[in-house]
Amino acid sequence: MEVAKSERTLAWTWLVLAVVAASTAASLFRLAALPALEAAGLRLLLSGLVLLPFGALELRRLGRQESGAILLASLALAVHFGSWVESLYLTSVASSVVLVSASPLFVLLWELLAHERVSRGQWLGAAIGLTGVVVISFADSHGQRGALTGDLLALLGAFAFSVYLRAGRKARRNLPVLSYVAPVYAIAGLGLLLLQPLVGPVLWPLGPSAWLMTALLVLGPTLIGHTGFNFALRAVPASSVAMASLLEPLAAVLIAWPLLHSLPRASDVAGGAMTVIGLMIFVLAQAASSNGGLGRL
Repeated sequence: MEVAKSERTLAWTWLVLAVVAASTAASLFRLAALPALEAAGLRLLLSGLVLLPFGALELRRLGRQESGAILLASLALAVHFGSWVESLYLTSVASSVVLVSASPLFVLLWELLAHERVSRGQWLGAAIGLTGVVVISFADSHGQRGALTGDLLALLGAFAFSVYLRAGRKARRNLPVLSYVAPVYAIAGLGLLLLQPLVGPVLWPLGPSAWLMTALLVLGPTLIGHTGFNFALRAVPASSVAMASLLEPLAAVLIAWPLLHSLPRASDVAGGAMTVIGLMIFVLAQAASSNGGLGRL
């Protein structure tokens, strides 16, 4: 069925807003100045509680398979956000947001383990993307103390996000999006908040600035960003949504420049450009392969 022009225009508008909103997360986490697990946990738990009333009805029909997928997705999302937010305090915003966006590269790993066919375009994109990752990591290994650890944590976040997406494919077959993300956000957020006292001090009560940044994280990157990506899928091809999401690192760096006075280094620019270009080639090749293999390079 052909999508109406007005619906397509609205979807693209939501997609642009979603990219901008999601790109503010790195700067807002930095400005919140909270321990990593506490900051990520508050964002996720509050987001889940906001969305839960809209998805609670379908949750009464959960089967064992959906419940297991939700628990796995919650664990993966907690690891994703916990490791990524910690990386923001150890390495540059540019390095962190580029490396955590590299989750499509781990798709290759899952496809290989599942003995699925991998196109030459996917291999090419992965090779270019991984080269960019090496450039960033090599520069950080000779830069500020802890930067390489931050890079590894961002990559762990990317890996965990690929697990989150993989688990979500099973749960979303029988669940509407809000009935899926609401419990996943809430469980992941609660888990991170319970873990924070075991790894470091908890900052409580929060000051006005920390509450403001947390509220903006819930409203912007979560409710507008993630919801916008899902809304756009109604009228925009999934490959276009994936490509648009790869603009997040660039937008995040541009937003961090005036807010955090953080300029990317030459190695961030070179490695980041290679990684994003590689990811774009990978996503395009994956989309072409799923549509009949027309775009294999």
